[in-house]
Amino acid sequence: MKAFLLLILATVAHALINDIQEDCIVTNPIGNTIVTAGEKMKIMWSNSHVEAFPSVYLIQSDGANQKPIILASDVVTEPGKMVVELPRNLIPSNAYYMTLGAAPYHCNSGNLRIVGANAVMPESKTPGGLDNQISSGRFPKSASNAYSLAILKATILVTIISSFVFVLA
Repeated sequence: MKAFLLLILATVAHALINDIQEDCIVTNPIGNTIVTAGEKMKIMWSNSHVEAFPSVYLIQSDGANQKPIILASDVVTEPGKMVVELPRNLIPSNAYYMTLGAAPYHCNSGNLRIVGANAVMPESKTPGGLDNQISSGRFPKSASNAYSLAILKATILVTIISSFVFVLA
C-alpha cells in the first residue's frame, strides 16, 4: 500500500514540477508599461525551454484588425533579452500585449500602453498628493515573476518531501 501511495505521490509531484517549468515569463516590460511608437524597447524573459522563438509580435486587443505586428523573427532565447524597435505607425492604445514564440512554449506580456511617436509622455510621478505614496515611477513595482516562480517551486518541493516523510513514517 505504501509503495502504491509513493508511486501516486511521485507521479503527481513530477507532473506539477514539469508544468511549472514549462511556463515562460516575460520579465520586461511588465504590465502597464508605457512605450512610445518608433522607439526601442528592451524585452527580457526567463524559462523559454526552446532554442529560438519563431517570432516576437504585438497584438492590439481593442482594435478592429487584430493582426500580429511582428517585431522580430528567429530570436535566439539563450541570452534571455533583446532590444526591438517599435514601428512608428503603431496606433496609440492601452490594450497591446506581446507574445514571444509559439505554443506550447511561448510567453505573453501584460498589457502595454503605446503612445504615438510624437506624443508627450506623462509625468513620471502621479499628480497631487499621491507623489509621496508612489516614490519611483508612474506605477508601483511588482514582485518579479521569476522570484514568485522560485518560491512556488520551493513550496511544492517542501510539500512533496513532507508527504514522503509522512507516508514512510
